[in-house]
Amino acid sequence: MTYLQYHLVFIVPVLLVLTLFTWRQTRGGRSPAGAFRPEPHWAWRTFLLFPLIPLLYTTPWDNYLVYKQVWNYPPERVLGRLGYVPIEEYAFFILQTLITGLWLYFLLRRHNAPERGAQVSVSPLLTRWGQSALWLGVAFAGVVMLRFEATFYLGLILSWAAPVLSGLSAFGGDLVLGRPRTFWWAVLPPTLYLWATDFFAIGQGIWSISPRFTLGWNLGGVLPIEEMTFFLITNLLIVTGLLAFLHPVALARVQVLRRVFQPWQGFVLLYALLKIPVPLWPQGFALLGTLSTAALFLAALSWAWQQVGVRALGPALLAFGVGLGVEVLGSRTGFPFGHYSYAGAPGLTLLGVPLLVPLGWFAMTLAAGVLTRGRAWLAGLLLVAWDVGLEPLMTAQGFWQWQDPGALWAGAPIQNFVGWWAVGSGLVWAVQRLTPQLFDRPAPPTTSFAAAYLIEAAFLSAGLLLLGLPGAALLTAAAMGLMIALTLRQRPAPRQAAPSK
Repeated sequence: MTYLQYHLVFIVPVLLVLTLFTWRQTRGGRSPAGAFRPEPHWAWRTFLLFPLIPLLYTTPWDNYLVYKQVWNYPPERVLGRLGYVPIEEYAFFILQTLITGLWLYFLLRRHNAPERGAQVSVSPLLTRWGQSALWLGVAFAGVVMLRFEATFYLGLILSWAAPVLSGLSAFGGDLVLGRPRTFWWAVLPPTLYLWATDFFAIGQGIWSISPRFTLGWNLGGVLPIEEMTFFLITNLLIVTGLLAFLHPVALARVQVLRRVFQPWQGFVLLYALLKIPVPLWPQGFALLGTLSTAALFLAALSWAWQQVGVRALGPALLAFGVGLGVEVLGSRTGFPFGHYSYAGAPGLTLLGVPLLVPLGWFAMTLAAGVLTRGRAWLAGLLLVAWDVGLEPLMTAQGFWQWQDPGALWAGAPIQNFVGWWAVGSGLVWAVQRLTPQLFDRPAPPTTSFAAAYLIEAAFLSAGLLLLGLPGAALLTAAAMGLMIALTLRQRPAPRQAAPSK
């Protein structure tokens, strides 16, 4: 049997039956989602456009899987390929989404009484943020699994899908689980059916899963646990996404996000997203690191521009210029950081210094300054804590090498950390004099550019752990975490305006 014949026997008939049921039950303008979403146009538009999302998101991941030979397709079983992936596989992305979506709509119509419409879970905040944190933990576990050959496939699945489920849960986990029985009835039957067809396809040699990248736990000696996880988690993605998009409350939340979402937050999001592929493409660390740091620089500039307008260029040019200057001076003379070299540094360089270094000086100096509300001495300590993690990471990646006999940590002498404090404190002091408004406007750390420091603390510690440096990861998390806690305890109260006569 070929892959096309598999579709014609197992997938297309199910889709046709569900389509027929849907057509018969929605004649006369009734909504395919029943009372859950009474407006038929919205329900149909969501259903028809939704398959584009898994198609676009899954295509790079699937190509990587086939490129790494985790999935294999005999040439005689497929019509042709786009990239590394068979044409029939692209069709599968769409067909599975349509089948699970129509099944979900069928269940929503079965409970069509108005009182059984869209609901919200009993504990909305716990449901949303508890689920989101859980899926983030699963994603991190998946990234760790990528380091081991036997868990590589499982790690690819979890690190690919769990971040999306985390985001969907944060946005609308309470909306999705407002009707938990419907949710699980929508997920499990399609999953069980696809397990059965996958069992058949692997047994018939239509496709195969490399035992090299799996745990070897196979149902009936045929179906790997990783494949079972794949179909379960893809159906979770489909059902969670559709319910979140369909729920009437979702549109109100989108409108709120549109009002409060700022351009600088988009750049911070891009900075975080550019870090995610590093475990899959370690050879691209230099490129991804430079791009992510550039995104963080743009986030810092955008946030500052929002606060003080064109005057934001002053702190940006000052921090970039000073950062570049002290690195050129330090790498050539040993002052103020000690004796080190950028020779052989990967990626883009400027005057022999990796471009991400001066970009990072501005971004993280601003983040530290905002977090401390302009207290230069404390911001300098935050930057020292950041460098505690940078030293083992960047030396391991070949960005710089230490040649100082008085090494204290990861080859760096104590002079390096004193230099970091002095330069960082001096920059924050100068920015405070240039544009005091950047640090005078009180805001919670998570809603200002201070959030960049919190995010960097998490990513840097996780990155060191994934590099096989658990000691450095623990020390970095402790140093940055301690400084964050100290800063939050020391944050001054918002300045009160002077009373007017």
